[in-house]
Amino acid sequence: MKVGIITDTHDKQALLDKAIEVFAEHHVDRVLHAGDITSPSSVQALAEIDHAKFIGVFGNCDSNKSALKSIVSSHEGEIQRGVYRGSIGEKKMLMAHDPRALGDMPITGDFDLIVYGHTHIQDIHRQGNTLIINPGQSWAVILDLDSMNYETIYLE
Repeated sequence: MKVGIITDTHDKQALLDKAIEVFAEHHVDRVLHAGDITSPSSVQALAEIDHAKFIGVFGNCDSNKSALKSIVSSHEGEIQRGVYRGSIGEKKMLMAHDPRALGDMPITGDFDLIVYGHTHIQDIHRQGNTLIINPGQSWAVILDLDSMNYETIYLE
């Protein structure tokens, strides 16, 4: 299963268009957004990617949360406040916008994948068996969940 990961898109249309193109080319099964989508039109475009369920968390710049949630829900996706805990296939995942919301969770080893944003700076590393990804503002990450190998793609 392939996952496309982005964060902090802040309504940058060219960046969103490129991310959608990259996700389509890689046939991702899930789109993860770690917050600061900003407007309903942006989340609409991401939620409509063919065969890719949208999963996201709200960021500090996502003011119209009810509209964002309504759009995502209408496409059978998920978006929530705070920290998202869930599974994609067999992999346990944790996602938050602000890395401070993660607390000590990265060191517990309870998750296969942790995704965050907010800093606008790319940070991808492993801590034990956990892959921790902040794609950064201008990047997308394509993650193969079976192998846990990833590729970074510059979007601007």
